[in-house]
Amino acid sequence: PSVAAPPDVSEGQSSSLECSTPYACPWDDAALRWEGHDPRVATVSGWLQVDTSGVGHHLTLSTPFSWRDHSKKLLCEVSHGSSKASTEVALRVRHAPKDVQVWVSPSSGNIHVGDTVSLSCEVGSSHPPVSGYRWYKDGAPVGSERVLSVRGVRREDHGRYHCEARNALGAGTAPATTLHVFSAEISASPAAEVLEGTVTTLSCDLPGREGQELNYTWYRNGAWLKESTAHTLLLPAVAASDAGYYSCKVTNRQGSDTAQPLILSVTYPPRTPTLTLFQETQGGRLAVVRCAVDSHPPATLAIDRDGTVLATSGTQVAPPQRFGVAASRNALRLEIRDAGPRDSGKYRCTASNAHGNASATKVLLTRAAELLIQPSAEVPEGTAVTLTCVGPADTAGEPLYTWYRNGKRLREGPSPTLHFPSVRGDDAGAFQCRLRGSSGSDASGAVPLRVLYPPRPPVLSSFLQTRGGRLGIIQCSVESDPESNLTLRRGDALVACTGGCSPAPRVRVTPSYNSLRVEIRDVVLEDEGTYVCQAGNAQGSASAAVEFRA
Repeated sequence: PSVAAPPDVSEGQSSSLECSTPYACPWDDAALRWEGHDPRVATVSGWLQVDTSGVGHHLTLSTPFSWRDHSKKLLCEVSHGSSKASTEVALRVRHAPKDVQVWVSPSSGNIHVGDTVSLSCEVGSSHPPVSGYRWYKDGAPVGSERVLSVRGVRREDHGRYHCEARNALGAGTAPATTLHVFSAEISASPAAEVLEGTVTTLSCDLPGREGQELNYTWYRNGAWLKESTAHTLLLPAVAASDAGYYSCKVTNRQGSDTAQPLILSVTYPPRTPTLTLFQETQGGRLAVVRCAVDSHPPATLAIDRDGTVLATSGTQVAPPQRFGVAASRNALRLEIRDAGPRDSGKYRCTASNAHGNASATKVLLTRAAELLIQPSAEVPEGTAVTLTCVGPADTAGEPLYTWYRNGKRLREGPSPTLHFPSVRGDDAGAFQCRLRGSSGSDASGAVPLRVLYPPRPPVLSSFLQTRGGRLGIIQCSVESDPESNLTLRRGDALVACTGGCSPAPRVRVTPSYNSLRVEIRDVVLEDEGTYVCQAGNAQGSASAAVEFRA
């Protein structure tokens, strides 16, 4: 058979295809039929031609076609008995792009920030072929290629994507596909900087987290806090101790992602300041007032004496000539040079910021006279030592200096120094000086002078106590500074010591400062002999001997 069919048919329109043979058998069982069509929508009509214009058998198929019939094959068959012959025709149905879908690659696993993702616009059928593509993200156009490549994925790339394929007959649109970007991010409500006591909520946000099975782990300053399926962390009344770096890790079946830390800053008013007052030791005429406070934001500090402001960490005011001011974060230091009684009084430090203020007070009593020992308040015996009585620079008249050691008057005169060309151990003690001027007098505080010297020859004694048994007692004492280690020997044998050695049998040891008492129980003749007491310290050593008779 032969087939007459249009080269292209239009989707939805009825088209006719004719199958014919150049012969006709009216009284025979020869049959002509169409195969491959849908009998529910198709009509088939046929006729025989036997006339002067020609002879033939004609069978016409009239039916509408859908896009799914494109490239489908229809068969016209003629049969006679067991003999068959057929002709095949391929349908070409004109239609807009159909069965459009979005394919995502990679198709499994989490998509993280920085990854590369490809979205392909796949078309099931189109005739004529697709002439163009268009991509949309959340309804906004984003591309015009068949494959949309997203390199260096960002959180903002999360959304619903669909594509549109076009040809001369129209367009086909794919169902929207959600591109999930697995990227955790922390936010704070009401803000990342809050006042102490504020109800604060931290949220670990993941794009499109609704409907996903997720687990959240919270950390502060790298330390684990809690784990739950809730994406929020509630701080009912945030405290200063809650400030720090917060991070969260979000986990699903395919992996996890950790958010960049968020700094939670907690503001609070100043706590009670720490106020420190002191005068330089060794007689320097320098008084120091230091104030430090804990607050956020940093506080403005001010130091006043009896209501008169002397220093501030805010707007700098030129301090008096004798004053030095140094300010740093939440700290203020005031140095008063050539300090004297005029600088005594009640000092107050006031700290204030936007959230409140606090203060602390202390009283400073500054002496008019101070004692300076050179080269040091602790020297070896034989060192040249000079004690200087220092008074304020504005002392009126010719001053008179009186010197005291251990409360006893040593001398008086116009010289502000007391000199020991070669100091000895006996010179040690607590020294004071009194300064007298036309405006009055004042005494310095007691300053100890320590003289380090080797042991003097030990004082050694022995006796035998016979009442209640025979008990021998040997006592060794010595003068030295620092304390000496005492050792008692009889010949080469160690009897006792103050350094923790094991005493000889029948010996009881009672050590004290620079003294050693040895008791020998049940004295026998063998205990007689010469006992030597050795004393030693870092400065030197000395020894003494005693005879013990039983």
